[in-house]
Amino acid sequence: MSVILEYAMRSDELVLAQTLASGDIRLDVERVTALDPECPVLFTWVGSDDLDGFEAAARDDPTVTDITVLSEVDGKRLYSMQLTDETDLVLYPAWVKLGGEGLEASFADGWWHSRVRFPSRDAVSSYHGFLEEHDVEFRLQRLYESDGAERDGAGLTPEQHDTLKLAYERGYFEVPRRVTTNELAAELGVSDQAVSERLRRGYARLVEHVVGVERE
Repeated sequence: MSVILEYAMRSDELVLAQTLASGDIRLDVERVTALDPECPVLFTWVGSDDLDGFEAAARDDPTVTDITVLSEVDGKRLYSMQLTDETDLVLYPAWVKLGGEGLEASFADGWWHSRVRFPSRDAVSSYHGFLEEHDVEFRLQRLYESDGAERDGAGLTPEQHDTLKLAYERGYFEVPRRVTTNELAAELGVSDQAVSERLRRGYARLVEHVVGVERE
């Protein structure tokens, strides 16, 4: 039975370390593609009080190249960027070789937060060993078996379901809103970025389920 690993990590050897140390920056990785596993392409939403400053820093960051702005919504920008061989530690091929599937990834408060499905606990142990070998600071948040019931009838994860339910109950969807994502985050005990990510992914799941469309 597959297992889900939720964890936080940080290391100066990871992608964008130089840029992320320059200010209060929040990232939400939407997806990762890779023709070359050692240099995958990230599609990531960026939130910052100084998006132009982030972009300037990223363009000077040797770990990424081909930075392109794809969209800008509500003060956040969606970028595509490719890792370079200057990135000392690339995690994508490490978990792919172990049969892992990246489910979620974000950066907030100085930490990368990730959720990965592995085929077994042995694979998780091997991945953890890889991180230790490369001196990555690691915090286990949750490890649980994926029994096929991790999504509800609308395709939502438990985290997405609980966040959407709380947002509705607290008046997040009312006009004007009666609660902010920061307040929801405090009640849930997670970061503001995590709440925004759960809401956005939850919206997408509900549209797919109710409207009957799928993202390409």
